[in-house]
Amino acid sequence: MDLTVRLPEPHQRQREFIDSNAPRRVIRAGRRGGKTIGMSIYAVQRFLAGRRVLYAAPTQEQIDAFWRHVRRALDEPIEAGIFVKNETLHTIELPGTEQRIKAKTAWNADSLRGDYADTLILDEFQLMSEDTWNTVGAPMLLDNNGDAVFIYTPPSLQSRSASKATDPQHAAKMFKRAQEDTSGRWQAFHFSS
Repeated sequence: MDLTVRLPEPHQRQREFIDSNAPRRVIRAGRRGGKTIGMSIYAVQRFLAGRRVLYAAPTQEQIDAFWRHVRRALDEPIEAGIFVKNETLHTIELPGTEQRIKAKTAWNADSLRGDYADTLILDEFQLMSEDTWNTVGAPMLLDNNGDAVFIYTPPSLQSRSASKATDPQHAAKMFKRAQEDTSGRWQAFHFSS
């Protein structure tokens, strides 16, 4: 059976973070810079490599944008019955395995509890509580030495009130630590809109 997975061609800045080998990636980019589309490409590639991918963002609108791209990319194998899609849970999985993509909302650590991943993607991380990573995200990757991607847009005065973080600069501080890392474990990426 010859089925097609339809992924868009990433732009150069997306290609850089998609192709990185760093297990921890921090992406700071402007609005409409292609962060979510780039992450949908990355998530589908990881899923097709047999990984369990968990994508989390603070709002349903963000989940819907990511989900639309993932679903479109995997439409043929889903229609052929190779992968099973659940629109309510926002999951696509290979039956009988742990291989899965799941998209869910995550304002805080508690909303991520009870799940695990090989690849964890936290989109709009600046709006999430700091505990989302420290308390739940990092431990969920311990068993399998999983990868994590943190995506954020520098906060504006308007978005600070919507953040669940006690420190509205927590994502920027993580980005700075990633820039300073010399171990190869962390890598920072930056591009504008």
